[in-house]
Amino acid sequence: MGRKFLIVLDDFWAEENEEGKWKTLSGTLSCGEEGSIVVMTTRSERTCRMMAKVGELQHELGCLSEEDSSLLFQKHAFAQGRVGDDERKLEPIGREIVVKCKGLPLAVKTLGSLMWSKSNSNDWQRVKDSNIWNLQENNVLPALKLSYDNLVPHLKRCFSYFCLFPKGYKIKKDELILLWVANGFIPPREETDNLYVIGEESFNCLVWKSLFQVDDDDTCKMHDLVHDMARHVMKHDCLVIEPTCKEVKIPDEVLHLSSSCLDEMLILSSEDLGKLTSLRSIFMFGEGDVGCISHLFNHMYVRVLHLDLTELCTLPESICKLKHLRYLNLSKSSIEALPEWIMYLQNLQVLILCWCSRLRKLPESICKLRYLKFLTLLGSGIEVLPDGLKDMISLQRLDINGCDSLRHLPFGIGKLTSLRMLPRFPVGKERGAKISELGDLNLLEGRLEIEGIKNVEGLSEAKSANLICKTNLSMLLLDWSDKGTYTWEEITPEMFPEEVLEGLEPNPSLEILRMREYMGKTISPSWMDNLRNLVEIVFYGCKNCERIPPLGRLPCLRVIQLVDMHSLKYFHDDDINMSIDNTDMFICLQRLEIHWCPDLVSLPSNLPNLMVLEVTDCWRLISLPDNLPKLEDLELNGCDKLISLPCNLPSIRKLKFEYCDGLLSLPDEIPSFKDLNKLEIRSCKHLSKRCKREKGEDWHKISHIPDLSIDAPM
Repeated sequence: MGRKFLIVLDDFWAEENEEGKWKTLSGTLSCGEEGSIVVMTTRSERTCRMMAKVGELQHELGCLSEEDSSLLFQKHAFAQGRVGDDERKLEPIGREIVVKCKGLPLAVKTLGSLMWSKSNSNDWQRVKDSNIWNLQENNVLPALKLSYDNLVPHLKRCFSYFCLFPKGYKIKKDELILLWVANGFIPPREETDNLYVIGEESFNCLVWKSLFQVDDDDTCKMHDLVHDMARHVMKHDCLVIEPTCKEVKIPDEVLHLSSSCLDEMLILSSEDLGKLTSLRSIFMFGEGDVGCISHLFNHMYVRVLHLDLTELCTLPESICKLKHLRYLNLSKSSIEALPEWIMYLQNLQVLILCWCSRLRKLPESICKLRYLKFLTLLGSGIEVLPDGLKDMISLQRLDINGCDSLRHLPFGIGKLTSLRMLPRFPVGKERGAKISELGDLNLLEGRLEIEGIKNVEGLSEAKSANLICKTNLSMLLLDWSDKGTYTWEEITPEMFPEEVLEGLEPNPSLEILRMREYMGKTISPSWMDNLRNLVEIVFYGCKNCERIPPLGRLPCLRVIQLVDMHSLKYFHDDDINMSIDNTDMFICLQRLEIHWCPDLVSLPSNLPNLMVLEVTDCWRLISLPDNLPKLEDLELNGCDKLISLPCNLPSIRKLKFEYCDGLLSLPDEIPSFKDLNKLEIRSCKHLSKRCKREKGEDWHKISHIPDLSIDAPM
């Protein structure tokens, strides 16, 4: 018998021939503890009948009530930041618009987002009275079409271009914006030449209007019904070939071609292919022999070539004829080398080679692509970059995240002063770029991880990185390791870790600071108090560190993580010795995580806004703060010396204790914790016994908690 679970399968689809797979899955799920639940949502009646044979298990969701529709509409239409006529003047018109949405959440949400940008009642009235509401195709399309029609021209192009991807396809936000840039969709502005930044604003606008959905991993997708609408408005410009296609009707002048199955391309006749002379974009997805489409690369006006083909091993030489090609994506392919003729793609601006695990190096000829601005090698097998990289002065983004085999950068990379993205900088020693090459790269933005800081020889060299002038960096990771060894016998006064750290002063605008494998005994740079915008700080694997800087007075700090700090005994004295009345300490701290700090004895005494506290393997920790009024989640694991818990936890929702043999009992105040809905106790010598169901001495304190998980007493 397994544990109790809740599984949600959202927007689920299954074909008739997949019923056997569902039976296998449902059989696997039947091992759960009594009360386990599987919830599935679907828009397919066939799928519903297949998954839930018993009628009582099926629940058909109706449309939203008019009241709920109005609430959803108002949430988006009157969101914070809106300017224009008073809400009371617009609400009656809004209610009439809501009625036209017929209770469909997507329609309500999309129209609400649209109306947020409409400042006066005349604009609202025009939307309400639009003829588009008379469209008969489905109930959602009019709302989506209204939202589309109100986009400015360049946003219409950016939005509708997504229809070239299959339904449900996820794409990195960065890649989508680069596609727009390559197609010339993003209009330049006088105040900036950075089209990517303008494209990012366009992306955020489409998200705000509920036309794109964004996931936590910085990918985006499009709702199926919104995708249908994008196909609808692009039907005269696009040819989309899918596995289910039986015949293809080609518009008179096709600009964009997308195919999800290469074999289906064989249904095109020579006459069909003759109509493709105006192609601007070619998208290919899936598996198959690229040879059957190589003739498409003879169309010289193609600007975008996106080959998401896992079986692609070599590039057809005909690609070198694409003189106007600006965007080339070969992600997830099996390609082992780029051909030397890549140099002939003289207008190429974007080259994406993500997850090409067999690709070990780039040809030297690639350095002759003088207009290349964006080179993405995320997760590839690249081991070395060409020496001529220093001459690619147009390069703005060099993404080498996840290129674990790339241990150094070529000399002269510091000449690429247009670089805005360089997420990793491995510091060279005998070979490769020194940290001083960062000195003039002051346009870098976002995230920067400096690896192998052990190779930096003292204060002066550290200062040469000029981090303080990099005003656009939001996250800085300082990593002393570089897959090698680092012993105290190697350290000289000139390379002492404290001095090197002092020289790596970041700009005060920094928001996230992380340090890994720092070998000094104290973390005490003079610049720490200057980081007034810091929201997160992480110290990881700093095993010799006995002292960390005072963090309590950093006014914006929300997250602290201390991990694998074997020598740390205390927080800084300023943090520990504060009085309860000193309300300006840790004023914004919401999350504190401490893992594998075996010598740590105590925590700061006053954490007024802390919401999450996680402590793991702190064997000498003897107490927790008494006053935690906002704490919602407390998790303790391997804290043997801890004998009692705080009593004042009015906001607590979740308690979890594992391997805490010193805890003798739960607080008597637990019944007063009204929001507590989950308690988990594992391998705790005394608590497991005292909380035994019906019989334990503390059972009366916890019997009201809805979600209890307590193992048997040891």
